[in-house]
Amino acid sequence: MAAEYACTICGKSESNVIDLYTRKSKRLRKDDHRREQSTDAQREQGHRWAHRNGYAVRKAWKDIQSAFKDVKRTDFDRALAALAKGEAPALWAYCIDRFSRKGAEDLLKVIGKVRVIFDLDGLDSNERRDRRWIINRAEEAREYSEILSERVRDTKEQQRDQGLWVAGRAPWGYVVSRDRILSPDEEPYVCHIATRREWSRAALLREMFRMVAEDGASTRDICRWLDGMGVPSPGGKKWRFTYVYRVMHNPAYAGWQVILIRPGQPEPYRNAKGQRVRLKGTALITSERQRKAQDALSTGNVIPAAQRGKDTRRRHLLTDLLRCAGCGRSMPMGGKAYKCQAALGGRACLAIASAKMQSIEDYVFAAWLARLTNADVDDPLLIAVSERWTARVKPEETEEEQAARAALRAAEAGLQRLLADRQAGVYDGAAARYFGPLLREANEAIDAAREEAARYSGGGTIQLPFLSLDQETLTAKWDSAPLAMKRDLLRLAIDRITVRKAPRQGIRFNGRDRLMIEWAAPSQEDFAEAA
Repeated sequence: MAAEYACTICGKSESNVIDLYTRKSKRLRKDDHRREQSTDAQREQGHRWAHRNGYAVRKAWKDIQSAFKDVKRTDFDRALAALAKGEAPALWAYCIDRFSRKGAEDLLKVIGKVRVIFDLDGLDSNERRDRRWIINRAEEAREYSEILSERVRDTKEQQRDQGLWVAGRAPWGYVVSRDRILSPDEEPYVCHIATRREWSRAALLREMFRMVAEDGASTRDICRWLDGMGVPSPGGKKWRFTYVYRVMHNPAYAGWQVILIRPGQPEPYRNAKGQRVRLKGTALITSERQRKAQDALSTGNVIPAAQRGKDTRRRHLLTDLLRCAGCGRSMPMGGKAYKCQAALGGRACLAIASAKMQSIEDYVFAAWLARLTNADVDDPLLIAVSERWTARVKPEETEEEQAARAALRAAEAGLQRLLADRQAGVYDGAAARYFGPLLREANEAIDAAREEAARYSGGGTIQLPFLSLDQETLTAKWDSAPLAMKRDLLRLAIDRITVRKAPRQGIRFNGRDRLMIEWAAPSQEDFAEAA
């Protein structure tokens, strides 16, 4: 007796099974004229076809994605895998361009191996005469998609060159007119209960940029301010600092046309001549205001202003310097020993490290003292220590220097990201024209930052008055120094200490075998000058 299979849609039994594959490109409203036949309608049509031809539906696969772009279609891949494993002997698709628009590339994975039905096209891969038609129709669908994509791309590029907004939605704080021109959204949006002041989205955006550029507010400060006023985020929930950061770096707020080369990271659009294009309409802020806000964030302004005046110093000498070699977690004090955070918090660690406080502190101080007092005058470590010592004893003189060096590091990081994106293929093809101008701008930013940082260069001069003392005197002063001073002095020369687990329990502490000390390194500019 032949096996019977129950249809997963209606429960009716049939002698064969088949899978359905349904797809449409976009989620559109029911009244949208561009709306394609829904996946539900496709599934129902496939269900009816299956029972007319003696099949029970085993699985209905569904994707709502393009079939032409190089995107991952999860259910499409699963449907092909199910066919390859023999889980279903046949697959139904509404039509060839719903199945794939990559031409014969996807079809050759299944044609001749299993039965594939293209209902609307009236084609069946089991019919030898249909195979050529299937491949031809697939190639026609691919060519149509390529032509359509090229036309859409040309149209959007022409609109961008004219300064029109081509994306579906306007950036938060803007409204877009029917002729695709952006203007600030000045409609009242929220009322601050305490001050009874009404804020529009545009006013909120301007205030966000002002707070960062002039008051030094962090992205988290901005989130707290907005949440405190009851301003819903664009997604209707709480604000996230990552979204605020993206707002600060969106060129559209300064009136520049944008393009998405990387997902979620709008960049200035450039025309065929490599020039930036101004958006039609009124910009929310000036380019100078946006540049100042970005500089404030790139120079390390990520700590909320309310926390900057608090005393956050630790209560133990090596807290935040120690790391467990087994898992990389920090080693805070627990009882009379520094212990891997995993041991204190019940987390997993393959080799939990711990060390008695007095033993490890004595060893680290001895290593610090020996390393500094035996160093040559041109030792890179002494240059690094000198930089940090100067910043500690003369903070009012080094604040601008630190900002200049931070700006230089940010510019260098920007160049590295650009080169990494080029290596990864981000600027291949149509995006190639953006790389040259971006590279020039990145190099110009580095040159300007280096010139500013050079104003503060001391030529690598070593300024460490405490090292003029002999070891005995220095040890005595160390013993009498307050904890905060000891912590600062250690961190002049040490960046991190990795602690290995003891070979066995109860063994005497051996710092040489169990500790790996990472010594400080000078900035590249100072080291080059000193060399």
